[in-house]
Amino acid sequence: MKRIIVLVKEVPNPEGLGVSRSKAKVFEREKRIINPNDRFALELALKLKDTGVASVTALSVGNEDTATTLKEIYALGADEVILLKFNVELDSNQVAAAIANYLKENEYDLILGGSFSTIHMVGEVPQRVAAALGIKFIGNIEDVEIINNTAKINGEAVNLPILATVKPESNKPRRPSAKMILLSRKKQVTVIEPDFELPEPGKIQVSTELP
Repeated sequence: MKRIIVLVKEVPNPEGLGVSRSKAKVFEREKRIINPNDRFALELALKLKDTGVASVTALSVGNEDTATTLKEIYALGADEVILLKFNVELDSNQVAAAIANYLKENEYDLILGGSFSTIHMVGEVPQRVAAALGIKFIGNIEDVEIINNTAKINGEAVNLPILATVKPESNKPRRPSAKMILLSRKKQVTVIEPDFELPEPGKIQVSTELP
């Protein structure tokens, strides 16, 4: 059985953002959510799991509060949810380095991610991760079929492992059943505090938080 890693990110709920009267500060009035575009990648991974060819692990980078948001992923059907916990704010290059360093020490066959963050409207982390791992990157896929050690995408067979981003709106996210919601409450997000060294913050930063 293949292991699919889905890169997910916690983001502020766009519908719950407010601006102070002086317009000097943005604040959040709602709890955080999973990046909507990452849900399309998660759904594609779960479809592959449904066929019996793969297990699904969601992987995220954030602080200890992120675990609460991620727990919803269990209700959707993921086998494992992992949080790489950092107590400081990371830029996109550091996030990618954290993910790549973790994956270098762990098994994976296919990595899926959303095309971009709906908050910052950029999507450079997946490409950076692929480059750091030295694997092929394919952008904006709609579907994938796993056959032995290859992934069939757009009629072309590509040797695994690969990293691909999933086209927005291409895979409608499922709704969790009442049974899965109840079962998910008994599961815990695996929280790992990495001890590897990260690169210095870039001069141009894409934060995982609001400015």
